Amino acid sequence: MGEKRPFQILSIDGGGIKGLYSAVILADFEERYGQLYKHFDLICGTSTGGIIALALAAGIPAKEIVNLYVKHGPIIFPYKNPIYRLMQTFKQIFIKSKYSDEKLRSALKSVFGEKRIKDCKTYVLIPTSNITTGKPCIIKTDHGDRLNRDSNHLLVDVALATAAAPAYFPIQKIPTMPNSDDQFVDGGLYGNNPSLFGIQEAYHFFIGQENHDYENFSLLSVSTLHQNFGFQRILENRHLSLIRWGPKLISLMIDLQTISTHFHIEYLNKSLNGHYVRIESEPLTEKESKLISLDMACEESINLLIKKGHEASSKWIDDPRLQRFFELDNQQTKLRGEPVGTMQ
Repeated sequence: MGEKRPFQILSIDGGGIKGLYSAVILADFEERYGQLYKHFDLICGTSTGGIIALALAAGIPAKEIVNLYVKHGPIIFPYKNPIYRLMQTFKQIFIKSKYSDEKLRSALKSVFGEKRIKDCKTYVLIPTSNITTGKPCIIKTDHGDRLNRDSNHLLVDVALATAAAPAYFPIQKIPTMPNSDDQFVDGGLYGNNPSLFGIQEAYHFFIGQENHDYENFSLLSVSTLHQNFGFQRILENRHLSLIRWGPKLISLMIDLQTISTHFHIEYLNKSLNGHYVRIESEPLTEKESKLISLDMACEESINLLIKKGHEASSKWIDDPRLQRFFELDNQQTKLRGEPVGTMQ
């Protein structure tokens, strides 16, 4: 057995096009400290965070992920004018999913190609929701005889499944699943912030386990950019219909779930004595908040997400709490030899 060290986890929240904010932060970190998969034993991500996590784990530079959002975001989430957006919302409520998945699939293939889970260079964990069984389904790196199910899934199929937000994108299938007829939607229905699943994975398979030299966990959790989800004035009418709640209901549910997970980990960490850093959403003015939503990809929104991402990274990039994740790199290479995910 070698020298003990923390099991390092990177976790990335879901949030549609708002994931550009997270990708910019991670690209700035990568420019300073080198490719992130070399520093983390496990990368977790849900929905848009799942797309980022799969790319990073596969060794794709974070800058390429930023370019994916900037180039393809306005095509995947077309924003022509307010009337067109209203028509899309009408379609979403009464007819079918707001967007086709064809443009998203094409964009993902341009980045992932034919790469599969087994091609990732470090361990990866991606929550999805199996609506056929009505249960959560976490897609992750195989663990030999203890878990041998997901290694042949195409990254494109997994990304589409975790990002299939109900009423926004069509339901997905993953052809290489044991039951190929099972259908999947967004993992954000139960795990928009997948950090707790990362900690669970670390303790179940690595920390304190035979043949592993990990003593605790070290978790870096990255938020997407949150709009101001609270109601800014007292509601005179407390009897809001589903239509009057509108998209704000989904955003509110996701954001509250994400924040709740953060509180759980802060409490849990008091007894586990790990190292936990949460990079939160940057504050927004009321005007800026109107430019931010799951599917708002107009030029102003894209520019704001990029700007806020750089603001967040500049606050953290020299912080000793962040630097701890990157100081262990040489030690990790020495302890584990090849990257953890190189499993042929």
